[in-house]
Amino acid sequence: MPPVDARDDVVEAAAGTLGALLALVTTYPLITLNTRQHVTRRRERDGDDGDDAPSTSSLSSMYDGIEPALVGTACSQAVYNYWYSRANGTYRARRGRDATGAASLAIASFAGCVNVLMTLPIWTIVTKMQADTAAAKLRSATSEGGKKNGDQNGSGKKKRSFFDIAREVVRDGGVCGLWQGLTPSLVMVANPALQYAFYETVAKWRLKRDRKTTLSAPEIFVFGACAKFGATMLTYPLMVVKSRLQVVSKDMADDRMRYRGTAHAVRCMAAEEGLGVFYKGIETKLTQTILAAALMFTVKEKLAESVYAARRVLV
Repeated sequence: MPPVDARDDVVEAAAGTLGALLALVTTYPLITLNTRQHVTRRRERDGDDGDDAPSTSSLSSMYDGIEPALVGTACSQAVYNYWYSRANGTYRARRGRDATGAASLAIASFAGCVNVLMTLPIWTIVTKMQADTAAAKLRSATSEGGKKNGDQNGSGKKKRSFFDIAREVVRDGGVCGLWQGLTPSLVMVANPALQYAFYETVAKWRLKRDRKTTLSAPEIFVFGACAKFGATMLTYPLMVVKSRLQVVSKDMADDRMRYRGTAHAVRCMAAEEGLGVFYKGIETKLTQTILAAALMFTVKEKLAESVYAARRVLV
């Protein structure tokens, strides 16, 4: 971690973005799998232990939506890291020190809210793209002609593009439909807020205790993983609800998944599928999110450290 007075908003944003992109590409199949776990209904109460969607997919289908996800991640990380660094810089200028504890959490929450409002439309479409292939496979399972037509997803229809799904979202819910799941998304700001606040607090404590200016790569990896584990366990139910809301469509055959809002979705899911549905796929998510967070923090810190070191040599 670079010295406090050497921090730069643009460097922090760029390093965070590159770290997040690497983490996304590495763990994207797990993200897709987890999204499909979120949006498939459990049928245990109907006497069936299975889910409503096939359990297997081709490797290529596990990267459905990767292109807009890369754009979304770049935008999200740039926005989040920039505003987090800028707000922390303002706090530091006024107080003479970096924010810690509650102040750090408040700054992270502010940056997270700005990020959600600016980038949620991209993630709404990405979520639908991830779920689209699984839904198509389910439709083809009840139709014998699907795969004979040479389609890409086995549903009798061509694989839909980012813009196809964007048009569907706007058709079903107007422009505001692009912000489906806004309420749980804003509440879920607590996830990265808790993650960053915990990481920054522990990192600063370690630096102060050991009287050094940078953390080692293993330390960054472990601190980032621990921070993400705690944040994910606390906010995972909201992730499930958000995914359900984002895949709602007028064309859905299952009327039980046409939720009217966050509260209605929570009530229906709990009543029809049990409380366990809110932690469905938690093992997949923990594996993906801890690995991604650890990679992201490690790359971010080491890239920023290299830039600051080069700057000191050149100046």
